[in-house]
Amino acid sequence: MRPGRGVAWGVQTGKGEQRRFTMAYGNEKAISQASAKGKVKWFNATKGYGFITLDNGGDAFCHTSALQATGHSDVPPGTTIVCDLADSQRGLQVVSVHSVDTSTAEAPSRGPRRDFGGGDRFGGGGDRFGGGGGYRDNGPSGPMVEGKIKFFNDQKGFGFVMPDNGSGDIYLHASALRRSGVQAVEPEQRIRYSTRQGNKGVEVDRVEII
Repeated sequence: MRPGRGVAWGVQTGKGEQRRFTMAYGNEKAISQASAKGKVKWFNATKGYGFITLDNGGDAFCHTSALQATGHSDVPPGTTIVCDLADSQRGLQVVSVHSVDTSTAEAPSRGPRRDFGGGDRFGGGGDRFGGGGGYRDNGPSGPMVEGKIKFFNDQKGFGFVMPDNGSGDIYLHASALRRSGVQAVEPEQRIRYSTRQGNKGVEVDRVEII
């Protein structure tokens, strides 16, 4: 294991005994905050990490390994996270995630790409938290697969789809509905859909109502 990857392992050896985590940063760390709540500040699935803005103030580093236990490999900004935190040499770090609520997520910005200079304290390029760079837009559409609508906010013009294969929720913008000739969708509604690489990650490209 290379240092600085932010990976964490949890071990519980007996009832009432405090859980401890060994981080790739170095020594064992005990949980400093249990079931802390916050929202995703940003997350870069390509780099495998991002930051959570905690409700009680401050930011916490989040590695993709902590999210994968909940079936997510990527989360959009604004997603609500409930997690356990531990102190590392570089600040608070998410060591386990209890719940992920994408219904609070923000609509991805569709403005021009914005680049940031400099490195970050966790070893990533881009802005000071490693969030620089961009994603390809208008990539090729993938094959049609099945899933269902998790939610869709008509006023905000976006929502999320839950794939049948159990992978992470996929962003659905109102423009995909318009392209597909679909006027409206409802929670739990069964659909077929294709995806593409948008400017903020994978998103729904085409939709068919089943």
